[in-house]
Amino acid sequence: MAGTAAQGAIVTDGNLQRDAGTTAAVHADGKPAADGFFGYLRHRQLDFLPSGPLRAWLLGLIVLGWAVEQYEGLKTGPVLVYILADFDKTLVQWGYVAAAAGVVYSLSAAMLSRLADRFGRRPLMIYPVFGYALISMCGALAPNFYTLAFLSMAGSFMVAGMNPAVHAASRDLTPRMGRAMVYAWVSLAFTVGALMSTLIAAQTLPIWPGWRSQYWIAAILGLVTASVLWVFHRDLSARVRGQVLEQQAREAQAEPAAAQAVAQAAAADAYESGRRIYRSPRLWILSFTIVFWSLTYVTVSSYVPTYLTQHYGLEPARAAGVTSWFWIVFTCSVFVSGWLSDRLRVRKTITALGGVTTGVCFLVGANLPVGTPDIVLMALWSCTGFCAGFIYPAWCALYSETAEGISAHGVGRAFGITATLSPIAGLFLNLGLPRVVAAWGWPTWMMIAGLCCFGVASLVSFGQGPWLPRRRAVGE
Repeated sequence: MAGTAAQGAIVTDGNLQRDAGTTAAVHADGKPAADGFFGYLRHRQLDFLPSGPLRAWLLGLIVLGWAVEQYEGLKTGPVLVYILADFDKTLVQWGYVAAAAGVVYSLSAAMLSRLADRFGRRPLMIYPVFGYALISMCGALAPNFYTLAFLSMAGSFMVAGMNPAVHAASRDLTPRMGRAMVYAWVSLAFTVGALMSTLIAAQTLPIWPGWRSQYWIAAILGLVTASVLWVFHRDLSARVRGQVLEQQAREAQAEPAAAQAVAQAAAADAYESGRRIYRSPRLWILSFTIVFWSLTYVTVSSYVPTYLTQHYGLEPARAAGVTSWFWIVFTCSVFVSGWLSDRLRVRKTITALGGVTTGVCFLVGANLPVGTPDIVLMALWSCTGFCAGFIYPAWCALYSETAEGISAHGVGRAFGITATLSPIAGLFLNLGLPRVVAAWGWPTWMMIAGLCCFGVASLVSFGQGPWLPRRRAVGE
């Protein structure tokens, strides 16, 4: 874009990008003019839109923080069998703890999601990482099961507060990047965190057996990451965020519903306009997709290592290694699906395809006999990871577009709804899985998780957007 724009809009002129409403200017590569790459650290907020290396750097910090926070929450999965043995507890008793943590997660999401829109994203990305690091440190010293249970619930509170801020901050920095690719980066944080939990366990358990070593490792990583975010991360100002959303709708010649929502938001107080998010039945129904996806996702991240140990007899370190293949392939798949989603603009179709194929993989896996070779298990979970990677990025793009069609200033609260609803799956999972496994075995639960993937495929129909690619105009 060249030339000039209305007063206060973000404009580009040659090698210099400037906010017409201020004297701040940045080069086209995103560097503040005359201040060097790290000149932005002199300011509490960025009153310009970063681009080039600076944007990539800030987005990388978001991915780093969310990945470590995911690792903090998932580190227990590979060593759950050690915890149960150490404290002489059953899977059912742990299910009660995990269910209570899910309730805490939901309450935290409801309370803290509004803060991302009101006070910015940065506080809700730094303090949860730091807090969870301290919680992991206390967990490593926990003298009994009940102390560890309480700390698990405290950790859930931290993760829920960070969730909506991460999604909103990622979208703030990448207004012209395809939505699905933006959320592919967010998915990268999920998968890197989960992959860290299994890979670190697979490599360190033979050296330091037991579960406490994983808590110490998590505490150290959390403290280092929180320090990096504190020093280097900065939010966009609320004014710039609003201008980017409005200009994006004008430049893209947004659909009438989205354009009208942006115009209404500009005329009213941005924070108050976001309340329309809560009054949309369509968005609420679409939000319940996360319930089905969360049940499947948490089954893999929290219980598959235990499943491989108890059902197939693998050692904990070996079970973590097999599970790692799911996350390695999943990490690649989310970018493939994100690119396809942005290229074809069919968010519903790609999400539904991922849901159906992932469900089929779970059903196939549930019927594998005891004694199945490790290589077959690796191949199965690799295939499952590839199919599952088609669900989350496209669904996030679909959800974001649906939310912005209602209110351009309520995206943080929209993702707060999903963070509030996802623990419903946690309650069903953590209270139901131990009883299902005790009564009918692990394969029955894996079939339930597969059926939930079909639920994902059905609910995406409530999103805003086409099922089939639109024909491109000649010369487009």
